Amino acid sequence: MSSQAAQQFLLLAKSVRGLAAVDLVTRVLEHPDIFGFDEFLRLDSLVNALKQDHLQILSTLELFAYGTLSDYESDRTRFISLSPLARRKLQLLTLASLAVHARILPYTLLLKELQIESVRELEDLIIDGIYAQVIRGKLDQLNNRLNVEYAIARDVNSVAFNRMEDVLDKWCKNCSALLHVLKYEAMKANEQKKKTIDEQDKYDKEMLSMIKIIDLQGQASGGGSGRRDGNENNNNLNMLQTSSNILTGNIDSKQGGTKKSARQTVKRFFRS
Repeated sequence: MSSQAAQQFLLLAKSVRGLAAVDLVTRVLEHPDIFGFDEFLRLDSLVNALKQDHLQILSTLELFAYGTLSDYESDRTRFISLSPLARRKLQLLTLASLAVHARILPYTLLLKELQIESVRELEDLIIDGIYAQVIRGKLDQLNNRLNVEYAIARDVNSVAFNRMEDVLDKWCKNCSALLHVLKYEAMKANEQKKKTIDEQDKYDKEMLSMIKIIDLQGQASGGGSGRRDGNENNNNLNMLQTSSNILTGNIDSKQGGTKKSARQTVKRFFRS
């Protein structure tokens, strides 16, 4: 969201031409409360006015929107000469860019990127940035570093937008592929669960049927058999019931041949 000062300059920028446009942009670059410049670059009237005879000031406006102090120093001929106020503003913007990408900034890195010679001057700049609400953090003088808590977002140009679009597109494709894998795994797990339940139901029904048959056989032979035969039938029935309990108590276990052993016990009984 634009500051009040930026809104006032934006109103003026809609109607300025020539040197008036150059003067307005110069004042914007030096203003202590303006750290967003993309809205100025989206004013076609202002951009067209600068394109005609003042490409350097337009390039400098783009530098403050998207670039850093290193970009300025690497090709000064593309830009206007910066006043001390504008240069300090660019240093603060560079600091914000660094703070966005790392939460711990060593003084050695800051001294190099901000092109400052002394730690005292660097700390003064950081304090100015904190008061201007460009960053928020704490100076760690013991370890010679800045611990960042917050930094303003810089303007984003079309190149960065395209890069973000590519990253998001790849992320969406990866999410879609992962979703297909999860659906497939869920389907296989449900199929395995159903298969296990069906097998257990089948085993339960077989065992119950066998127990009923044994029970009926015992009742039919109970009148004419001796106590020995009755005890033998009871023992066999108990053995079969134990086999049934083994099956019903181990629904998810197929280790050690438990179910196979139970079935073999039943078969031995019927052969005896």
